[in-house]
Amino acid sequence: MVEGVLETWRVHDGLNLFLLGRVPDEGLQAVTLLKNGQPSTGRNVGRVFAHMVEVRVSHLPKALQGDTVTLEKKPLPSKAQIQAALEASAAAVEATLRASLEGDPRIKNPTRTGVRLLGYLISHESHHRGQIMLALKQSGIRLPDDVRFGLWTPWLK
Repeated sequence: MVEGVLETWRVHDGLNLFLLGRVPDEGLQAVTLLKNGQPSTGRNVGRVFAHMVEVRVSHLPKALQGDTVTLEKKPLPSKAQIQAALEASAAAVEATLRASLEGDPRIKNPTRTGVRLLGYLISHESHHRGQIMLALKQSGIRLPDDVRFGLWTPWLK
């Protein structure tokens, strides 16, 4: 079961990296539009990715946060910085999942750091991938079909 959970995490995390790698640099500034057609004042695409990293790290025990990276609010991080932060936080999440499922004594609350954490992170980040896709589309940046469908096909292999 441990390896199945970790593989599920790796597939999910790979989708975030896949999407980030295909967002053009100017797409990091994209935001969703309000009903009146005006740009929202919410997070832009770059900040959404940074938020995903922040949430990951906030749910990890301090002892297992590893070499996670904090992304500054200003200026907007580059794609390379976001990728490094996603990769470091993904490794820390994987270590936490493994430790929790294997009964590591550093895990004080296994229900919050095991499969439930996996479900939470997948739900949270999938929501934000949809938000990113909408922001890009509304900003006139249409990703090719292989990207849009590529966010689903790894689950079907």
